[in-house]
Amino acid sequence: MANLAEGGNQVACATCVMSPLCNSRAAANGGPAPVECRRRFATGERIYAAGAPRDTVYAIRAGTAQVSLNDGHGSHVVRFLLPGDAAGLDAFAGGNHANEAVALEDCEVCVIPAYRAEILGKHSEATCAQLRAIMARSLADTEMHAAMLARLAAPQRVARFLLDLSQRWQERGFSAMSFRLPMGRRAIGQHLGLTTETVSRVLSDFQAHGWIELPWREVRLVQPDKLREVLASPPHR
Repeated sequence: MANLAEGGNQVACATCVMSPLCNSRAAANGGPAPVECRRRFATGERIYAAGAPRDTVYAIRAGTAQVSLNDGHGSHVVRFLLPGDAAGLDAFAGGNHANEAVALEDCEVCVIPAYRAEILGKHSEATCAQLRAIMARSLADTEMHAAMLARLAAPQRVARFLLDLSQRWQERGFSAMSFRLPMGRRAIGQHLGLTTETVSRVLSDFQAHGWIELPWREVRLVQPDKLREVLASPPHR
């Protein structure tokens, strides 16, 4: 497996969405350590499978992954996970996963059993509040994504996708102008509700206008303001 720190895809614990749990007073005052272990997943390996018990949260420490759902009518990519993101936040509801998480490249993942988080929550109301905030943000992101699919035309969806990735990498201390794009056009289409051909066409149009550059598995935002103009324009379907 490749060096996971290579290419700057590893984040400090302070930027991880689960860091409030790991750094809670409950963990420092006799509660169990949230992280059970760290595991490595090779490109294409499942972090968890659909149908597996929902009993663990997985915090991405290095690499990228995707969460997808197959509803019988095809696969839909729910989320792309960057270092610092977490998968399996539905673990606190019990039951089995309806979706699956797969490594898009070699990943290092912190494994957090749900029962340990629940024990920490019993020690501290602040820890409970932190967990609620994490899950509320995940729900808000899901609702915004659904609204985007219902409202925006194809160029706007792709522009929003690139600008969102730019912001997320910047929040982690990396470049907002040049970053990895390990997911393929098909996966991007499954995330944005577009065909592979449409994603390729829109990206090619952006590149032809000189707004972006597309080295292999990377993207460079040459004129991000142009992408913002596309996103702000009235949708034409």
